[in-house]
Amino acid sequence: MALRSFLCIVLMATAASSGAAQSEAPSQDITADLVLARAALYIQRYEKQFASVVAEETYQQNSRQGGRFDQFGSIRHDPAKRRVFKSDLLLVRPEGASSWVQFRDVFEVDGKAVRDRNDRLAKLFLDPSASAKQQIEKIKQESARYNVGPIIRNVNVPVLALWALKVENQHRFLFNHVEAADAERPDGTWAIDYREVEEGTMIRTNGQEDLPIRGRLRIEPATGRVLSTTLTVESKLIKATIEVDYEQEEALGMLVPRTMRETYRQYSDGAAVTGVATYSNFRQFQVKVHEEIAPIKQP
Repeated sequence: MALRSFLCIVLMATAASSGAAQSEAPSQDITADLVLARAALYIQRYEKQFASVVAEETYQQNSRQGGRFDQFGSIRHDPAKRRVFKSDLLLVRPEGASSWVQFRDVFEVDGKAVRDRNDRLAKLFLDPSASAKQQIEKIKQESARYNVGPIIRNVNVPVLALWALKVENQHRFLFNHVEAADAERPDGTWAIDYREVEEGTMIRTNGQEDLPIRGRLRIEPATGRVLSTTLTVESKLIKATIEVDYEQEEALGMLVPRTMRETYRQYSDGAAVTGVATYSNFRQFQVKVHEEIAPIKQP
């Protein structure tokens, strides 16, 4: 029987912190606390701005199945699998939810259309009803099922690590400014390591086992802008790492995810999955409603 690991995002209902992040710089030297406060304010603004943006994602995944012993005692691996799919990626806040969620609406797999590329996203915005919520969940499930490999996951979205910086989530983490690593990138950014320490973690197994996240954030200390993120989760069964680089998109006047790289390894049998996603064709999402008045029939 094939072994399968599960990595699932948990959308937690969190109360807003009473301590709002401040953007005004004090007269003293910049501290890590100030940088984190600026980052929290940046994320608060960013999720609202990015929620109106749709990106086109080109995503290649490669999977190596776990090894097994043949009749001669040698380890054999099934042929590797490769898949390329294209999606519309966007950030939405489902009706009644306390958090934003990012999902991909897959429209092409290995060069073949899986649906008509109609304005399905517009329908979700125009119909914030229970049926729309169900459709959002269906899209998430449909897009996740295109993932290759034995590791079931829905954590492979580029903005996930940013959630650690939200003002209502920062208390769940320990942060550490790694000054020695700043020299690795002479662009003035700070390397800030983070580690989740509270129970009820953001990522869990399908059996609700906590999987604390850890990683590194590259942050502009003067603005709080995040230029890159690394997120890692690890248990006795599996290790997963997701890296994302952000670049300025001049047409939108904001940073956008440009590349996502991911690796997953299942310790029990050596199964592995790698993936690279690139993002382009960023555009503001607009809903247009066209109405026509029918001519009045003469009696």
